[in-house]
Amino acid sequence: MKNVSNIEDKLNIIDSMSQFYLYIYLCDLETEIYQELYNDSEPVHAILGETGSVNIAIKDLCRMLLKPEYVSAMVEFIDLSTLKQRLTNKKYISLQIEGSYTKWLEAVLFPGKRDENGDFTKVIFAVRDITYEKEKENQLLYNSYIDDLTQLYNRKMYNENLADYNTNNLHNNMVLISVDVNGLKIVNDTLGHDAGDELIKGVADCLNECFRQYGRIYRLGGDEYAAIIFISPTNLPKLISHFDETINNWHGQLVDSISISIGYVTRSECKDKSIYEMAKIADSRMYKAKEEYYAQKGVDRTGRQTSHAALCALYDKVLKINLTNNSYQIIQIYEDEFTQVNSLHYTLSEDIFKFAELGNVSPEDRDRYNEVLNVEYLKNYFKNGHRFFCTSYRRKTNGEFRQVVLELARADNYTDDNQTLFLYLRSIEEESVE
Repeated sequence: MKNVSNIEDKLNIIDSMSQFYLYIYLCDLETEIYQELYNDSEPVHAILGETGSVNIAIKDLCRMLLKPEYVSAMVEFIDLSTLKQRLTNKKYISLQIEGSYTKWLEAVLFPGKRDENGDFTKVIFAVRDITYEKEKENQLLYNSYIDDLTQLYNRKMYNENLADYNTNNLHNNMVLISVDVNGLKIVNDTLGHDAGDELIKGVADCLNECFRQYGRIYRLGGDEYAAIIFISPTNLPKLISHFDETINNWHGQLVDSISISIGYVTRSECKDKSIYEMAKIADSRMYKAKEEYYAQKGVDRTGRQTSHAALCALYDKVLKINLTNNSYQIIQIYEDEFTQVNSLHYTLSEDIFKFAELGNVSPEDRDRYNEVLNVEYLKNYFKNGHRFFCTSYRRKTNGEFRQVVLELARADNYTDDNQTLFLYLRSIEEESVE
């Protein structure tokens, strides 16, 4: 009766496993013969049959059902001669493979029966379909690097690409392009956000049409775009002219036309510059083009710039940050921070934490600093209608901790969907705090 119960238990276990696996085989490590326990895959059943030699059958299975690039890995995975060592102290081992007809699969080897010395004599070989999990995983990875509205690469990809380029030799034909939409806030305020979205996607379409075949295009957030392309300097003016013409010919259903400001820099004109310095030059030229655009429209942005410069003189550090995109741009910075810039990632949440981790914040203030400057906390704070945020802490300057005041204020193009702010940091003149 005990044996019957034991057999029933085993059958129940196999039946339970069959809910998750396409086929299950029992492999004898001494004879290297397998036995089919369950099979819901007719092609596999036809190839392997109910019993046979493990090594020969697996090679046949791989050749007929797997993509060629996965065959050697699968043969190595099922190698019985090394299985005892690979399974020691493990509940199971697995391998993800791609089938020719069944997409993504996961092969799993479970320890089975042991002899009196504790060595494996039998193992369970099972395979399950993981296509759904793999596609979900790939979709999540895709979404983390792609802007949802425009399907362009996002700022995260841009930052990582810049970091990669910063560690490699830059090609002589490299060009960095910075693009900004003129008047997006006015469109949002007067025609609504659907019209603003149409404008944002319209610029993306024009960028794709002109630059995609030469490199990568990014939406950095809000009305900001960038492109890293490769084209000879002699052919670049013609391409830029084509882009201008494409922009001028664009017409939408809610918005009649697009106006953009563009700045670009070529590798050939600044061979001694880093990729980050090239990006700043492209941005600077774009902002200059934007000033010229507004000057032609009769808008006194020069006065704004003068006022902005005077305001910045009161502060030691000024950043333009975007909570939505978890990014920032340096407008003004402490001199002693320039040496740290190359170690930062231009990802707001990471660099806020890293700034304190590097010893720039007094240990007594570090927990409070990380708490109030948490990006998620600030997102909720400003979405709840607040326009201004202020805190203080002790910051290391010239080797000493001094009290500083940090202020955050909404930018004029702030929206709850694109939370752009300015960060200002100023010292309080007092004795150093030990």
